[in-house]
Amino acid sequence: MRRELLTAVPPEEIREIAGKAKAEVSLNFEDAEPFHGMPRYRVTIEGPDDEVERFMERLRLARAGG
Repeated sequence: MRRELLTAVPPEEIREIAGKAKAEVSLNFEDAEPFHGMPRYRVTIEGPDDEVERFMERLRLARAGG
């Protein structure tokens, strides 16, 4: 499975979240166009379906304060 995400979350924090989720995913980062002066990143997430979903769920919880 391959997913793309456009986010303001720094790459270091996304890598940390992936490590805590113990998800076997590949993360590729590119700079994207800033939004109101705030940097944004285009993240490509690749891996088995269940691993990508595990990572995405952990990312949602981490960014929502869960």
